[in-house]
Parts: sequence; C-alpha cells; structure tokens
Amino acid sequence: MKVEATPFLRVSDPAGRPLPWVLVRAPVTGRARHARLAALARDGHRFAGMTSYAGFPGPGWRDERDYGLLCEAWFHCFRHPDRHLPPHGPRALVSESDFTDPRRVDPARIAAAPRADVVCVCAAHLADLKNWPLVRRCLPRLLAAGLRVLVVDPPERAAPPGAEFTPRLPWPHLLAAVAGARCLLVPAVLDASPRVLAEALCLDVPVVVNRSILGGWKYVNAFTGVFFDGADDVVQAVTAACSGTRRPRAYFTAHHGPLRAGAAVLAVLRRLQPDLPAVSHVLLTADDGGARPERR
Repeated sequence: MKVEATPFLRVSDPAGRPLPWVLVRAPVTGRARHARLAALARDGHRFAGMTSYAGFPGPGWRDERDYGLLCEAWFHCFRHPDRHLPPHGPRALVSESDFTDPRRVDPARIAAAPRADVVCVCAAHLADLKNWPLVRRCLPRLLAAGLRVLVVDPPERAAPPGAEFTPRLPWPHLLAAVAGARCLLVPAVLDASPRVLAEALCLDVPVVVNRSILGGWKYVNAFTGVFFDGADDVVQAVTAACSGTRRPRAYFTAHHGPLRAGAAVLAVLRRLQPDLPAVSHVLLTADDGGARPERR
C-alpha cells in the first residue's frame, strides 16, 4: 500500500524549537522508516498518532506494529473513533488538515483560474482512496446539467465531452483552479481528511462531500457546503452548494487553522507531559530524517 512520503510529523513550539514529540500519521513500512523510528526513539522522543492515511490505524490500514503501544495519544478525524483507534490513551478530534493556514491559502493572494463550475481533485495512483468509480458515475449527470467539470489527476486520459481532465497540478496552480470554481466535489470515502477540502474552504469555495467519508465530514455544515450520497443526488447537491449565501472561509478561520489546531494538540500532549514549555500552541513539520522540513 502507498503511504505518505514520511509517516512522521515533528512537533515544535511557535518559534520552531523542537519538542520531544513525534506524530505518527501512517504505517511505518520499509527498512528506512523502521530505522528512522528507532533513531527518534533513541533520541528520547515520545509518540502520538495522527490519522492522516485512509483508516489508519484500523484493521487493514496498518502494518504488523502495535500502534496502541507505540502511540500514547491519538489525534483523529473519525465519526466513530472506537472502530479505528486503540482503546487506550487520550483522544482529540484534530486532523492534519486543520493546520491549513488561511494566511497562506488566501483568495486575496491567489489569482483564480475559472476553468470549471465543479473541480474534483483525484490522484491517479490512489484511485480507490479517491473513489474514482463514483466520479465516473457522477460525470454524466453533472455534464447533462450543463455544469463544467475539471478533474485533476484522474487515472484515465480521455475526458467525456464537456469535461476537462488535467494531470497533477503544481500546488499554486491547483489552488488557482479551486479558487476559480463554484464548488469542490469530494467523492472519497477512504480518505482520512483531504487537505484540499480545507484549502477550498480557505479559498471561500463551498464543498460537496460524500456523506460516508472517513474524515473531513466535520467541515460540512450550512456555512460551508453539503453532503451527497452518490450519482443520483450529486447534481442536486452541487446546485444547493452553489446557491444561497455561504461563508466557508469565515467558518474555517473561526474554527480551525494552525493556532487553534496547535492549541488542541498541545492540550493533549500537556496532559501526558505537564512540563512542556509555556507556549500557546504547537506547530507540525514533516520529518525527513534530518533534511530541512516543511512547516505546517
């Protein structure tokens, strides 16, 4: 199974000073990752889990490691965490996508590219996780309703008439395409919490989300978008999401972002280690075995 480039997120204070915690966001597979885990443990790090990959750490989405023993706490995205998480340790409903920064993903700073009414971001190598079969069933309904549809990084090359298929876009171009759309369509079920969903909200673009999605469901409400169940109601859902007055960016900014998500993570870690520094929140960076990480 394909997982994130690194399964580890380093925890730091707001100034970037590292704290002795690492979040495990995906199965630790392969010799190099096992060696990195051992090195982090030798350096005195403690571990908590963050559900960022499919149904990890639930059955079928992990390796042979006992993540209940490794991770002292869990930051998760699930409606029913008992179905997916080990039974021990504190939990908090915090997703990696909650750390999306509205100051970086800001429609005032991004030149929107109005290529379509509906944008759907797939991943050719993750067709099952992104629910490509449902996308294919929805396309004829959306096109018959006169909607322009842009599908990013589909596993197929030939687009039906009226739709546009494009290969994977660089992040600034992807944001421009989402910013120019009337809504983002998220058909996935086995997706922990798509970051593009949070990015769409920051761009003030409403979302149409599969009701059965594992994570990201918490973002959907009257201010941000609507749920849909399948091809039969996708046009109705898109029409509803694009009509009326919604305020996706205002909602996300008021409830999520690095400061709020980082404070929630810090509160759980402080329960386990009361002597953590007196800071307001923590930040996450992708661990790359000593290479310079990307700040989240």
